[in-house]
Amino acid sequence: MKAPSVVRAVLDFDVAEYVSTTRAVGRHHLDPELRNRMAELYLDLRDALHEPDAVFDRRELRVLRFAELALQSEWKLADPSGGTDCAGLLNTVSGPRGKRYQPYANVRLLNQVLGTRRGSSDASIEYRCRQTLRFLVRSWLEYERRSSNGTETTWGWQRPLTPDAMSERLDRLARLRQDTADWPSLPRPHPVPPARWHHYVGDAGRSDTLEYLVNLPQTQHHDENAFLRVIHLTEVTTSGILARTLGAKTWLEAGRLREAAMCLERAAALASLQLDVMRVLRRTMSVENFLGFRKETGDASAVQMTSSQALHVHLLGVHPLKVEALEGVPENAFLLFHLNDRFRPLRSLLHELPTDRDEAAQVLAAARDLDETLYAWRRLHLGLAHRYLPKDSMGSGGTSGAPYLAGFYQDRLFDHAGELTPHPVPVTSPALEGRPVWARAVFSPMN
Repeated sequence: MKAPSVVRAVLDFDVAEYVSTTRAVGRHHLDPELRNRMAELYLDLRDALHEPDAVFDRRELRVLRFAELALQSEWKLADPSGGTDCAGLLNTVSGPRGKRYQPYANVRLLNQVLGTRRGSSDASIEYRCRQTLRFLVRSWLEYERRSSNGTETTWGWQRPLTPDAMSERLDRLARLRQDTADWPSLPRPHPVPPARWHHYVGDAGRSDTLEYLVNLPQTQHHDENAFLRVIHLTEVTTSGILARTLGAKTWLEAGRLREAAMCLERAAALASLQLDVMRVLRRTMSVENFLGFRKETGDASAVQMTSSQALHVHLLGVHPLKVEALEGVPENAFLLFHLNDRFRPLRSLLHELPTDRDEAAQVLAAARDLDETLYAWRRLHLGLAHRYLPKDSMGSGGTSGAPYLAGFYQDRLFDHAGELTPHPVPVTSPALEGRPVWARAVFSPMN
């Protein structure tokens, strides 16, 4: 039984050194020995947690489960097939590691902060999303201000912005800061990263997790830091939109139209912030700066973003042309279980709204606002792909890039005249024999 020695090694791991080293050189250039050590710790911890005779007290188990999330990211990034410099032990380790997007953006740690893995209510998830969004906007603005005045000297110092781009970025972030000023807040993080995992666990550790463990760029390029912050803000807003969309569906199925409209209105407000965040990137990041760090991101792609794909499914159903793409991403393949006659996306429920109730118009108006804002975001995302990706280049997720996005960005709840769009061509579940789908243990988009 090796559980006690593994537990001691995990609890004694110096988190502060890991964060400081990663910030100093960029995650892509992390010392292979340190990454190998973290990957080995993850494998040992994973086995120890599943030993039948292992006994942990409740607090210790929470700390170990949290550490497992962070260590797993480095294990995934250490995969030799992913282009890292690690060798030795990792060449002999088997098991699916999934796609690169999740560890690149530390999505599992972000979801831990949001509480989306606990079966929380839509209101609770939105509340935590708003807390997190306010924190992330403030953190980004303060980082850019330090970079602008020369006091940020060890993090993201390569390829700085031009004075004009920095000025516009600061102005736009200040407006976002003002827009979120009345939202619920999180306490400020410690001035330096805490050294042990237990400081990051639970509600008391959420700020330190966001500040020190979630945003770890691959390079020292200034705009990759900004790029990751946009990813995190997009993940958080999408989680809130998804939670409220699921809430709206539940209320519609119960005939509670006023409550459904409220959920959709709140989802639309988060979508509006998401659009403004993307505009910061579009207006202030040059093509040269983006291409400067793109190679180090590997095959990480928003196409692999589970929350976004789940939102699309719950709004519109499984798109016929997305079946293969969903099947090819282990983290997203569980969404194919929505290919059944009992699943009804929001589009179906809107088609069934009773015409003799005044609240139906309120539901449709809120749904139109949400649909229009999400459509504007997809148009902007498509424009970014055309701008930043070389012509005829593949997308970072293995898709065709801009042509792939162009094929789906007009898939909407409403047409340009404001009328509900018809249901898509029916799709049946693909034959899985010989092509296993890696499904999650709990078939929940919030897991």
